[in-house]
Amino acid sequence: MISDRRAAKPGDIVTILVAERSIASHQASHDTDKKFEAAGGPGGGLLTFFPELSVSTERGTSGKGSTTQATQMVDRISGVVTGVTPEGRLRVEAVREVKLNREELTLTVTGLVRPDDIGPDNTVLSTQIADCRIAWRGRGPIPDKQRPGLISALLSLLW
Repeated sequence: MISDRRAAKPGDIVTILVAERSIASHQASHDTDKKFEAAGGPGGGLLTFFPELSVSTERGTSGKGSTTQATQMVDRISGVVTGVTPEGRLRVEAVREVKLNREELTLTVTGLVRPDDIGPDNTVLSTQIADCRIAWRGRGPIPDKQRPGLISALLSLLW
C-alpha cells in the first residue's frame, strides 16, 4: 500500500530540470620590443675596399583582446534510467527532438545521479548530475544561416 515511486532501476522515468547558467570572460594583452644593432670598422688588408658597416633594426608589437560569453538554459526534459553503477548511482539519459517546419532541434542530457537527489516527484536538477553532458543541436535554415559563408571562413583563416 505504501511504496516509494522514485526512479531506482533501468527503465524508470526521471524528469531533469535543466537550470544552467555560465559566464566566461577572458582578457589578454602583450607588448614586445626588439632592437638589434651591429657596427663594424673599415676592412683591413685585402678587404680595405669595404666601407664602414652599420646595421640597426627595431621592431615593436602590441595588442589587446577580450571576449565574454554568457549562456543560460532553462528546460524540463524527461528521460530514463539506463543503468545502475556498482556504487548505486543511476545513469540517466534524456533526449528530446522537436521538428517545426524545416527546423530540427535536439536536446540531449546524460549523466550520473545519486538516488537521494531524486525528489519525490521523480525530478532532479541538472546541477546535481555528475558527469553531466548537455547538448543542444539545431539543423535547418536558421542554424545554416548562422554559420559564416565560404569567403568569410577563408578570410578569417588569413587574418
